[in-house]
Amino acid sequence: MRSLYGLPYGTLKVEKLNLLSKKDYEDLIKASSVNDIISLLSEKGLKDDLSQYSNQYSGLDLIEISNNSYFARLNRYALSVTPYNGKDLIVSYLSKWDLLNLKTIIAAKSANNKIEQTQIYLITSKNLPVGMYAGLLSYEDYRNILSMDNIEDIVSYTLRYGYGKALLSFIDDYKKNNNVTSLLLSLDLYYYEMMREKFRFFNGSEGPIYRYIKRIIDSKNLMTILKGIEYGNVEDIKDFIIKGGGLTDQQIDDLIKSNSVEEVIQKVKSIFNITTGLDYYKNTSSLVGIESEIERNIYWEFLEIFEMSSLSINNVIAFLMRAEAQWKDIKKIASGKFYNLSEEEISMLLINKVI
Repeated sequence: MRSLYGLPYGTLKVEKLNLLSKKDYEDLIKASSVNDIISLLSEKGLKDDLSQYSNQYSGLDLIEISNNSYFARLNRYALSVTPYNGKDLIVSYLSKWDLLNLKTIIAAKSANNKIEQTQIYLITSKNLPVGMYAGLLSYEDYRNILSMDNIEDIVSYTLRYGYGKALLSFIDDYKKNNNVTSLLLSLDLYYYEMMREKFRFFNGSEGPIYRYIKRIIDSKNLMTILKGIEYGNVEDIKDFIIKGGGLTDQQIDDLIKSNSVEEVIQKVKSIFNITTGLDYYKNTSSLVGIESEIERNIYWEFLEIFEMSSLSINNVIAFLMRAEAQWKDIKKIASGKFYNLSEEEISMLLINKVI
């Protein structure tokens, strides 16, 4: 098993050198404009993608489509070097990007956005979605879904896949209130429950990947509870709780009964150490700082575990985590700069540690 991962470990270690460094992030945060960010990224791994799309797009749209394209290429490359006995697990892991693309399309259809506007936000490279290589949605599927007139048709089309049933279970909620939130959350329910079962016995029930998935599930559930309390909508929270995390049913029930965001954070302090994000919430009433801090803490805890592991599928997951963190951070920096956030605010939102 271990010898099979010698080649992917070496090739991914070399590819990791092309990812952004701490200094690169510092320079991006200090950039005076979106165009300056584009100039800095043009010297990095995104240069070919930026060049490919620069005649069609500019500004934030150029960063968005180029960043998505580069991210898709990194995912497909990691999958291509994964030994055969680990491919099914990596395919399952990568399926979340097909599901994210589907969520993007559903949200766009709900907002009556044009196809051209939607395509910018899909995770694809040279019009080939990650699913072309991860074995879920094909390019033809994307074309068909994008051309559909309404969300009900999309749900019917995806019934041939496992997550189509997940969407169908919430279609009545959508029809009742014309709100796609429950449909989008149903895809999260499907993905994380599937991942929990896929990885459960790969390295034993206490394997690091399995523990990582359980922690991610806990973070998703925590944010669902926090948003329900913050926005005064706690009645349906249990419908969107993902099973299989580390929090017990009793703990989740207790969190849902909390009277405030601060009370929830206090109750989970032994699991999630949230300080900066809570301070930001108290000053702005925004949960974005809390969500970013949770994500950052989980990332660094498990990245170090995976990268210190002996040669195994953990090394592939570690590379995919680094690629995802870069993809998210570029989006946050570009958006933050566009909306005139301070350097300190942008840094707080990032997964990669800058200050």
